[in-house]
Amino acid sequence: MKKLILVRHSKTEQLYDYSKSDFERKLLPRGQKDAELIANQLKAKNIIPDLFITSKAKRAKQTAKVFAEQLGYDSNNIVKEQFLYDGYTTGEMLSYIEKIGSQHDCIIIFGHNPDIASFTTRLVSDDLWHFPTSCTTVINFNIDNWKDIEVGAGKMELYLYPKMFK
Repeated sequence: MKKLILVRHSKTEQLYDYSKSDFERKLLPRGQKDAELIANQLKAKNIIPDLFITSKAKRAKQTAKVFAEQLGYDSNNIVKEQFLYDGYTTGEMLSYIEKIGSQHDCIIIFGHNPDIASFTTRLVSDDLWHFPTSCTTVINFNIDNWKDIEVGAGKMELYLYPKMFK
């Protein structure tokens, strides 16, 4: 059994200052708190990833770091991938995950909309119309190796977002 956790980055500052790039947008204090809230929901359910992967964008890296702190993962070991910011197809993401092999049972990926939401809906049969910041899905696959992951084969275990708890 493999578990894939997909997270949309937390709430960020608006892009009012056009001298700053979208890539450099930082989390707001609310985003920090929301990330802590969702990470602690995973911790309470004993869902502890053994591999963290994030977009290289500042807001995604910050979100991943908050989750890592709450879940006891060394933030120095977070894998950073540019393609998670630049955009990807379902096939490209599946190819990336397939290369992980069998050594990790639970991986967490931090990304951006619309790609992270679109990818999630391709993996499960559930219709997800709402994927706000900090939205986190936990998807189970009845496989022993990530090379066997398939579109539509995932079973949604959890669907979480901050306003569920406020």
